[in-house]
Amino acid sequence: MIGIMALWGSAYAQRVAIFDFDDRLDEPHTVAKYIEKRLTQQIEEIHIDQFSGRSDEALAVHLLSDLDEQGYDLIITITSDALIVAHHTVIRTPLLYTNVNNPLYLGFRTLGPPGGNISGASYYVPIERQLKAFQVIQPDLKRPGFVFDRFNKSRQVELPESRDACRKLGLEFEFVLVNHKGELREQVQNLIAMGVDAIIATSSGTIYENIAQFIDLCDTAGIPVYSFNKEGVAHGAVAALASEFYRIADELLVPMALKVLNEGISPGQMPVAFLNESRMILNRDRIRELKLHLPPETTRADNDPKP
Repeated sequence: MIGIMALWGSAYAQRVAIFDFDDRLDEPHTVAKYIEKRLTQQIEEIHIDQFSGRSDEALAVHLLSDLDEQGYDLIITITSDALIVAHHTVIRTPLLYTNVNNPLYLGFRTLGPPGGNISGASYYVPIERQLKAFQVIQPDLKRPGFVFDRFNKSRQVELPESRDACRKLGLEFEFVLVNHKGELREQVQNLIAMGVDAIIATSSGTIYENIAQFIDLCDTAGIPVYSFNKEGVAHGAVAALASEFYRIADELLVPMALKVLNEGISPGQMPVAFLNESRMILNRDRIRELKLHLPPETTRADNDPKP
């Protein structure tokens, strides 16, 4: 067993394991810690352990297999990568996922109650809807260039959907794949050389957390950067249409967890949950600098809820 320490409290305490595929255990304001805080506020006798797959698929498989043997009342996984591993690894324990892309592209056949022991909440916003939102800001958008992380599982969802969305909207479709953040600058330069009129940072921290590495290239070319993740706006993107992860936790994931822990309902009896609305997160200063259109109703990234 790798890295699993069960700290026993009351014999009647509910036991929950929260597993994040990425290495964020030491970060102060993670979704995992936010979920732990909300659950401890609502259940008096509960013990919660947090684990990380450290972005290593083999380690994630080993950890989740071990967790499934430990008698937890619930396992909560975070990120699409974690769900892909857990779907084939966690057999016995009730499991809820959050912060995942469209489950229909991640090995599930239905968004209704899937049966079995797994369900959860998705941040998915259709890419066609995102591109339409970007067209409000940039009405003459014709040839977006998408930057995908070759090794991020969300690419399997977003690349074909981005191509289809561009086709439906009459947009040209250009894309590049990066193996690591060190390739971002060169690959964005390649897109600019192709004549793209915007850069789209897709759902990988390798990309949207490192927009600063190539933003000067886009500024020189006079083209904006958009992001599929709202965190990209803080790093230089002009806009993102996104579901807020803390709202997903409050409105979707935690209520589902309470049904499992307090009412004994199997996750498989619950349909996949989505937020009813997405929020446009804008960097007003960047929009003005690039002489783009500022929609009348906007939300700043720094107004989002914090744990």
